Amino acid sequence: METHIPTPLSGFGIAIAIKTSWIVSVSKLGLSCPSHDMALDEKAAVTVAYEAEIKDLKDSVHPDHVHSIHDPMSGKLHENAYYEGTFSSERQYNEDGYEIPTEEELHTLRRVSDKIPIGALLIVIIEFAERLSYYGTTGPFANFIRNPLPEGGPGTGATPKGSEEPAGALNQGTSTQVAVTTFFSFWAYIMPVFGAIIADQYIGRFKAICWFTAVVGIGHILLTAICTPSLLQNNPDGAFAAFMVSLVIIGIGTGGVKANVSPLVAEQYTKSGQWIKTKKNGERVIVDSNLTVQRIFLYFYFMINVGSVGSIATVYAEKIVGFWLAFLIPTIVYLLMPIVLWAGYHRYVRTPPKGSVLLQAFNVIKLAYRGVWTFNIFKFWKAPVNWDNARPGIAEKPAGKTLINWDNDFVDEIKRSLWACKVFLLYPFYWIAYNQMNNNLTNQAAYMTTKGTPNDLLNNLNPLSIIIIIPIMDHVIYPGLRRFGIVVKPIQRITLGFFFASASMVYCAVLQHKINQTNPCGKYGGHCELGVSPISVWVQAPAYILIGISEIFTSITGLEYAYTKSPARMKSVVFAIFFLTTAFSNVFNFALVKVSEDPYVMWNYVGCAGAAFIAGIVFWFLFHKYDKEEDTINAIGKSEERRLQD
Repeated sequence: METHIPTPLSGFGIAIAIKTSWIVSVSKLGLSCPSHDMALDEKAAVTVAYEAEIKDLKDSVHPDHVHSIHDPMSGKLHENAYYEGTFSSERQYNEDGYEIPTEEELHTLRRVSDKIPIGALLIVIIEFAERLSYYGTTGPFANFIRNPLPEGGPGTGATPKGSEEPAGALNQGTSTQVAVTTFFSFWAYIMPVFGAIIADQYIGRFKAICWFTAVVGIGHILLTAICTPSLLQNNPDGAFAAFMVSLVIIGIGTGGVKANVSPLVAEQYTKSGQWIKTKKNGERVIVDSNLTVQRIFLYFYFMINVGSVGSIATVYAEKIVGFWLAFLIPTIVYLLMPIVLWAGYHRYVRTPPKGSVLLQAFNVIKLAYRGVWTFNIFKFWKAPVNWDNARPGIAEKPAGKTLINWDNDFVDEIKRSLWACKVFLLYPFYWIAYNQMNNNLTNQAAYMTTKGTPNDLLNNLNPLSIIIIIPIMDHVIYPGLRRFGIVVKPIQRITLGFFFASASMVYCAVLQHKINQTNPCGKYGGHCELGVSPISVWVQAPAYILIGISEIFTSITGLEYAYTKSPARMKSVVFAIFFLTTAFSNVFNFALVKVSEDPYVMWNYVGCAGAAFIAGIVFWFLFHKYDKEEDTINAIGKSEERRLQD
């Protein structure tokens, strides 16, 4: 225990110095008091007792001064303490002045999340508006592309009152519909790479969101304009061409926003590590920054799905009024984005661009993997990687023409980023199952009895289930498990998500089999003029709920993993790589277009179920060890990240 008393010393100050020096002597000489056999915790108790006595002596001189013992609820040393000196025992504190938990406390105290900053909440509102506009627009796409204008309707794509017929406009058929919607998803999820480079290298994440927001707005206006009744009735081919142009524009803007809004929301929380806090009831808990980031992404995803529910309004609008209203509603809601961006401008943590690091990252990886490269994927996977080969000083000698213009922190950051990118490798097999909601489940509903329910309404059960389940997970399941010392780690959560997605596809395959048995046209029920299956469309509900549960485990954790494992100057790039897995899954979905039609639809679901299940097993086998090193991985390169934020 070390003590520095500012001069001049008062009488009480001398007494403090004498008592404190006695404790120092005991500590340095390894002496025990009152016996040589005193246990370590008994020594600590003596130290704490004398420290309390010292503070009582201070109070007698300056009764109005403040120190940490007067603020026991904060768990933090008071910044306005009167004495300049340091009164510390073996307890360690982080740079913010909070107690760092000991090894024993890490295993015994309950872990909780910190408060979510206001800047993060504002960005969550921005994401709500963006996702409502996106899903509100894409919800009617299947009917808009596949079906013709309903006979007897008003010519806007709406159906006659009381009709079982789905809405329609462009009459391009099932194959074109699946191909176009798959292309749009691919385009929207490959464009984040472009948006990430623009943000990280040139203008920063916040400005990138502002500019790409304007691009999406132009696409929305064009999409709404092509749905005028005269164009749909007299020139459907021209309307289809203009529709494709609007998709390209919206995809560019959506990709740019998506790459940057996810890291920006978590970036508003600037703390890291773990520290002790004493709650009002006297309980000491560990505040965990990783749990806080997890919670931020839970509610970020919660608002994504609140926005997704907006497609309920658009699918009813298409059926009752027409597609012009279905696409106008998301356009109006989209105007909320620039308003919130402007209103919270001074509240956001805005990380400036740090210049291009992609070439540096490539060179670091090239040097670290030198002598490891091989076309044998199993040998390559198991080969040890020597990151010291890429460090300055070591790398400069054998690197040849490679310019070493990075530091050791950057090497550590790239090492941490690759952990995340490896984990994302099997995600396309998850998204293949997830993407069935966008096309095939909507088409499956058209085979069933709807009783006036729009066939594309049921996919809203997916976001509704997420909206209900996320608060249960955040307030009941996860805290309940933590009270028993169980923390569900990221790899465990992601693996569960694969299995729930597989279960959803198994359910869809069984349901499709029952539809084929009860449909008047058997396996060719997609365009059956004899009627539909008597099975109610609401029987699809469990499939959407299971997919929703899988998203909570796999998709949300993927966002969390991309943030916690990526360095500050490459966050948008790592998020873009995560979203790129969805783009790759759409490449596979292109190959499944032919089995999305009768009579092969059931086998499409069987294949998706098998792919997700096998991928889940392989994922766990490859990455389950990462959970044991979670805290160590997250700590790599953190000092540089804090410096960039400051």
